[in-house]
Amino acid sequence: MQRSTTMLAAEKRQSTPKKFDFRSFMKLISTIHPHYWQLGLGLLLGLVATAGQLIVPTIAKSLINALGHAVNMNLVIGVVGLFIGSALISAGSGAVLGFFGEDVVAKLRNKLWAKLLVLPVSYFDTTKSGEITSRLVNDFTQVKDLLANSVPRMVTALMQLIGALILMLMMDWKMTAIMFAVVPLVILIFLPVATQSRKIAFSRQENLAAFSGEAGDVLGAVRLVKSSNAEAVEKKTGDARIDRLYRLGLKEAVYDAVAQPVMTTLMMGMIVGVLAYGASRVASGS
Repeated sequence: MQRSTTMLAAEKRQSTPKKFDFRSFMKLISTIHPHYWQLGLGLLLGLVATAGQLIVPTIAKSLINALGHAVNMNLVIGVVGLFIGSALISAGSGAVLGFFGEDVVAKLRNKLWAKLLVLPVSYFDTTKSGEITSRLVNDFTQVKDLLANSVPRMVTALMQLIGALILMLMMDWKMTAIMFAVVPLVILIFLPVATQSRKIAFSRQENLAAFSGEAGDVLGAVRLVKSSNAEAVEKKTGDARIDRLYRLGLKEAVYDAVAQPVMTTLMMGMIVGVLAYGASRVASGS
């Protein structure tokens, strides 16, 4: 009876997952007082590396235009130096952001561990120990990826987009206008696939935590299971969870397999279209 109540409570929590609230997430992060200077330094280094990468095409343009004449060694050295310098600065940015992510994860785990130890016993009656362990171990890895990878990449990508837009407008505003008219269309086509893939990944994470919790409970009370001759019941429950994870894994594999070719095809189509337009302008002398 106690196990049935626990399972029902867990199913209820899983069926009504809370929507991610970025404001609450950042409020939680602020309570652990992370080393924000590491985040700032990592982002700054990333922006410097991005700026260097944006300058390379401008110098390369001058180098290509000078190929018919004597090779300008200063330009060659400048391009190579920018490539190497940008790579080194980018590596430093990644290392600093990685340190920041590890610091946040360690402090969050300490905070959660301290919280778990003072929770009432009634909480553990309705929450599987394996699920708690999964949250303590696996979910914080996602937090690290968000803070150390996703957010910095978004900032540097935005910087690259703005910088590339400015450079392209300076070189050829007509072709730039066409490109930025096509890009939103490509995103709109790809957005449903990306959204569904994200939902499946979230559902898989939830079911993985639930399966981890049930497996931990059963293995922790294996003597009780055997004395109650409940092996068949537990096998049926475990098989159902494994089958659900398997089906979600298949869906995730299909969407991941479709997403990459679709995105590649759309991008190649856009590039070919822009190149065709550029070739027509070159042919017409405009």
